[in-house]
Amino acid sequence: MNFFIPILMLVSSYLIGAIPFGLLIGKLKGIDIRNYGSHNIGATNALRTLGTGWGLLVFLLDFLKGGLFVFITKYLMQSEMTSFAINPHPLIFGMLAILGHLFPVYLKFKGGKGISCTAGVMIAYSWKVSLFGLLAFIIVVAITRYVSLGSTSAALALFVGYAIFCPTDYYLLAFLLIVLIFVVIKHLPNYKRLIKGTENKISFKKKKPDK
Repeated sequence: MNFFIPILMLVSSYLIGAIPFGLLIGKLKGIDIRNYGSHNIGATNALRTLGTGWGLLVFLLDFLKGGLFVFITKYLMQSEMTSFAINPHPLIFGMLAILGHLFPVYLKFKGGKGISCTAGVMIAYSWKVSLFGLLAFIIVVAITRYVSLGSTSAALALFVGYAIFCPTDYYLLAFLLIVLIFVVIKHLPNYKRLIKGTENKISFKKKKPDK
């Protein structure tokens, strides 16, 4: 049992992270958001396709699924975890949730870009470090209105927060490096559109979905 519980939690972290909330909420509205906008299942495309309110709901759900097991293992089960046969670091649960979102088993491993999910992991793990990413995202998106640039800037800014608040937390450093790699890979099409000048800007005005 001491071995089974952590394994079950690790698997659950991936499976919950893999829940495509953007797709499910779109289906409830009679829309498959994969057929619209950027064809992505994440919060940004949900916002563009379904409207601000629904997009924010998708963000919140993706945010919560990322931070769920990080919060549980870091704050609610900290003492209990040490008694298990294996004691995974909280960020391992967070990374599995992100991998679930990026490569969901329910959608043949074709998922979103993981930004909302990563935000949930980081807030649950270290809100101080997260502030740097949040500020970078807000500033860059406010100036450029490009979510792709804001997401990339946020991933880079997290390293500044890490250097200030957690310079000896090597689990966090490894996590941030992996996240940055995924952010860059997942946004390669966006970077190409930015170079061509065809990247879509974010708008909070509700509009008819555009295929």
